Amino acid sequence: MASRHFSGEKSSKEEAEKQLMLHAASIYDGRYTVKFESDDGGTVLNLYLEVKNPSDHLDEFLNDAFRMSKWMGWRFVVTKCPIGYIDAILNATKQEDW
Repeated sequence: MASRHFSGEKSSKEEAEKQLMLHAASIYDGRYTVKFESDDGGTVLNLYLEVKNPSDHLDEFLNDAFRMSKWMGWRFVVTKCPIGYIDAILNATKQEDW
């Protein structure tokens, strides 16, 4: 059985990332970033949202705005993370002296 996430046309990664950044900017006031990542299902477009308490549900407006599971043909997920996570973890420079 073919997954709907692997079928159909996909935009370029650059265009999908750019359009998701624009969409998030228009509806979310907090810090966010977009990254293409890989998991056991293949490539996924991940929208990270910094929120006060990641275990809380997104408010209804944001939940509806990010409900889709595909974005411009790419498998799409939203990850809630604590405030400061994007700069401290996702955008941190790699440490070579471990």
